[in-house]
Amino acid sequence: MVPEDSLALTLLVENNPKIESFYMLNLSTWLGLEIVTKKKAEYAIALLQTEAANIDLIIVRSKIEKEESAKLIIEYLAKRLLTIPVIEIGPGKEIPGAFAHIPNSLLLRPLIQTTAKALKITAKEMADKVVPNYFPIPILYFKVLRRSVCPVYSQDIEDPAVFVIRFTKLKEFTESEVNSLVQEGITHLYVEKLHRLDFVNNVTNELITELEALDLSVDEQLTAGDKSVEHLTQKLLSIGITEETVTLAKKNMATLKRTVKTNPKLAKLVERLVSNKTSYVYRHTQILAYVGSHIVRNIDWGSPDQEEKIMFIAFFHDIALSDDTQAMIASTLELRKANFSPEVKTLVEKHAQVSAEFVTKFPHAPMGADQIIRQHHGTLNGIGFSEHWGNNVSPMSVVFIVAEEFTRIVLKTEGAPLNRNDMLRELKETFPTSRFQKVIELLESVTF
Repeated sequence: MVPEDSLALTLLVENNPKIESFYMLNLSTWLGLEIVTKKKAEYAIALLQTEAANIDLIIVRSKIEKEESAKLIIEYLAKRLLTIPVIEIGPGKEIPGAFAHIPNSLLLRPLIQTTAKALKITAKEMADKVVPNYFPIPILYFKVLRRSVCPVYSQDIEDPAVFVIRFTKLKEFTESEVNSLVQEGITHLYVEKLHRLDFVNNVTNELITELEALDLSVDEQLTAGDKSVEHLTQKLLSIGITEETVTLAKKNMATLKRTVKTNPKLAKLVERLVSNKTSYVYRHTQILAYVGSHIVRNIDWGSPDQEEKIMFIAFFHDIALSDDTQAMIASTLELRKANFSPEVKTLVEKHAQVSAEFVTKFPHAPMGADQIIRQHHGTLNGIGFSEHWGNNVSPMSVVFIVAEEFTRIVLKTEGAPLNRNDMLRELKETFPTSRFQKVIELLESVTF
């Protein structure tokens, strides 16, 4: 049990500064840990030689560059008969002697839960943790932000009991403004305690979106993509189309294309998405891009430009929806039964129209992309869900509607083996007209 009047000293061994930063922020916020960091096992072992008695827990990457970091540390502890628990992070098999192994470095919930277990911190202790009304945030975290999701304060120099607002909610600020505060001697800024978790989540997502694919495993890339799309949606709904959101959207779309191209088999892609516990929104987008691209590559009027367009539309078609429960709605009946507030029901009903409006403001969006997004539930104006699939939607909209329904069928399997014949039969029953049936036939060649 961690004494109430002291902090657990945790040794974090991680060489990626962005991962190190959001680990430190989350572990200190959720668990109240004091953390010391080292970039590799060699430096961690040097610290342990003199400070092992003060270390309660070690969190270490399985492999840092060519160094078998977790293995080296676990072997050192065993030789010295030290019983410090080690949480190993990264892909591969668990090293014997580790307290726990977390294969995906970007899954923070299991890390926090496992850390709490290792330190014998109970859920009740976490809930009862005393938090000041103004929660301190090291000022270095503001260098990765361009705006805050909540008001930000500084402590008055003459009267520490007084907090002065420095940045208002969502108002843009610059790194030079943050540097000026550093020059004033300010080491921490503050957010109100009720906003601290939203703030920490926002900073974490900001740091994750900056990670490079080369630094991550395949599974970690999927998690990073999921978090990045969630982050973009939040930004679009709060600040709209700006240089900031356009840059992030382009990065996300590049990741989407790369994932589709590096996963030639649909079943394998679905398995990875499910096993990594990605959100429904992200799974839906990834599978839809895969299926839509396959159709366009095989249809007689398809072209590389049309494939680019279908991927763009797959990315943006539900961008106005903020969570999985909203994205799962695909009919008027489902919407009527949903336990949503009137405001959310209106958003879901109009989400195709709202998403299309974002696209009209996006620089150099593919021609006609907004029209297809409006029509992706069968209506022409982007409001509601069509019960009858007629001949009034465009050919590309037909492709997209079929691809989206096929995606919904795939996701209904919840990771079970995919049965092509059953899936295509269900599609043909949903869309009985010939123009839809011709598109459905193109899915007979999709690689499972």
